[in-house]
Amino acid sequence: MTIGTNFYDIYQQFLCSLSFFEDFVSVNFTFIKVFITVSKEKMKKKIIIGIVAIIVIAGIWGALNKEKATQMIVDLGMAMTSSVKHRNPSTEKAKFEMKAEAFSKAFKDNAADANKLYINQAVLIEGDITTIAGVTLTLNNIACNIDSSEVGKLKDLKVGSKVKVQGLVVGYNDLMEEIALAQCTIK
Repeated sequence: MTIGTNFYDIYQQFLCSLSFFEDFVSVNFTFIKVFITVSKEKMKKKIIIGIVAIIVIAGIWGALNKEKATQMIVDLGMAMTSSVKHRNPSTEKAKFEMKAEAFSKAFKDNAADANKLYINQAVLIEGDITTIAGVTLTLNNIACNIDSSEVGKLKDLKVGSKVKVQGLVVGYNDLMEEIALAQCTIK
């Protein structure tokens, strides 16, 4: 046997194996294409079932944790509607510090001037708690929407006790004579 013959035989065997490999690959690729097509339909069903399951679980959790769920929805709404970076008034130095009665009087006396002065400003308000409902703490006619990081502190508060609240002034309802503060923290 010569070296050339061995090399030629090896080459022929290699070509035969390539031919077999091409047929094998062709059959396997056809199988894979069929498998992927079937899998896409199954995957669509799995994705839809997964999304429905997540919605159901979120609904059950929301029903069991109404206060946290409400605050999360408020925070999500603020994040989605805000085109600027989310402010954190609790870390800002309050531009105005006053008693709840004086703050309310400023809006009742001249709502237009008070809006220009206070809207979108961080304020620190001190007053007596008149109501606690969900995640909202009320000081006379000042509705303070408590930040989600502070909701746990609401359990320790009682109607009639004095409290300092820092938040962002977001609006005044002149019909109800109510001032709205958002992202409030209890100091």
